[in-house]
Amino acid sequence: MAHKRVLRVAEATKRELGFILDHKINDPKLGLVTVTRVDMSDDLRHAKVYVTTLGDAEDKMRAIRRLVKAKGFIRCELAQALRMRVAPELKFVRDDSAEEYIQIKNVLDEIDAEEERKRAGSQPASEDTEDSSE
Repeated sequence: MAHKRVLRVAEATKRELGFILDHKINDPKLGLVTVTRVDMSDDLRHAKVYVTTLGDAEDKMRAIRRLVKAKGFIRCELAQALRMRVAPELKFVRDDSAEEYIQIKNVLDEIDAEEERKRAGSQPASEDTEDSSE
């Protein structure tokens, strides 16, 4: 039963953090930050927040630093939105799974294209030559 509650609170936290980052933090240097996942501890006192950002590695690290700097404000807004007695301690973690997915997809597409070229090269002569022998 407690496990279901942790999952519900984690999902609500993810949703509210997305809203807070989009509408309540006015930091143009933060850039586009998306909350991809939230892992909550069983006692709901700690939350690991996975975020994705656009840009190079330095832009991503800068965004994480800005989130850490705004952590107090974010916790306060989160506690009010979720009506929690104690807001969870937030730990922001960069989530690179989307980039890894894109890299894997590109490799698989290259493999498919190579197999298609091999199949096209090993096919028998066209049907026109077969028809002319009749």
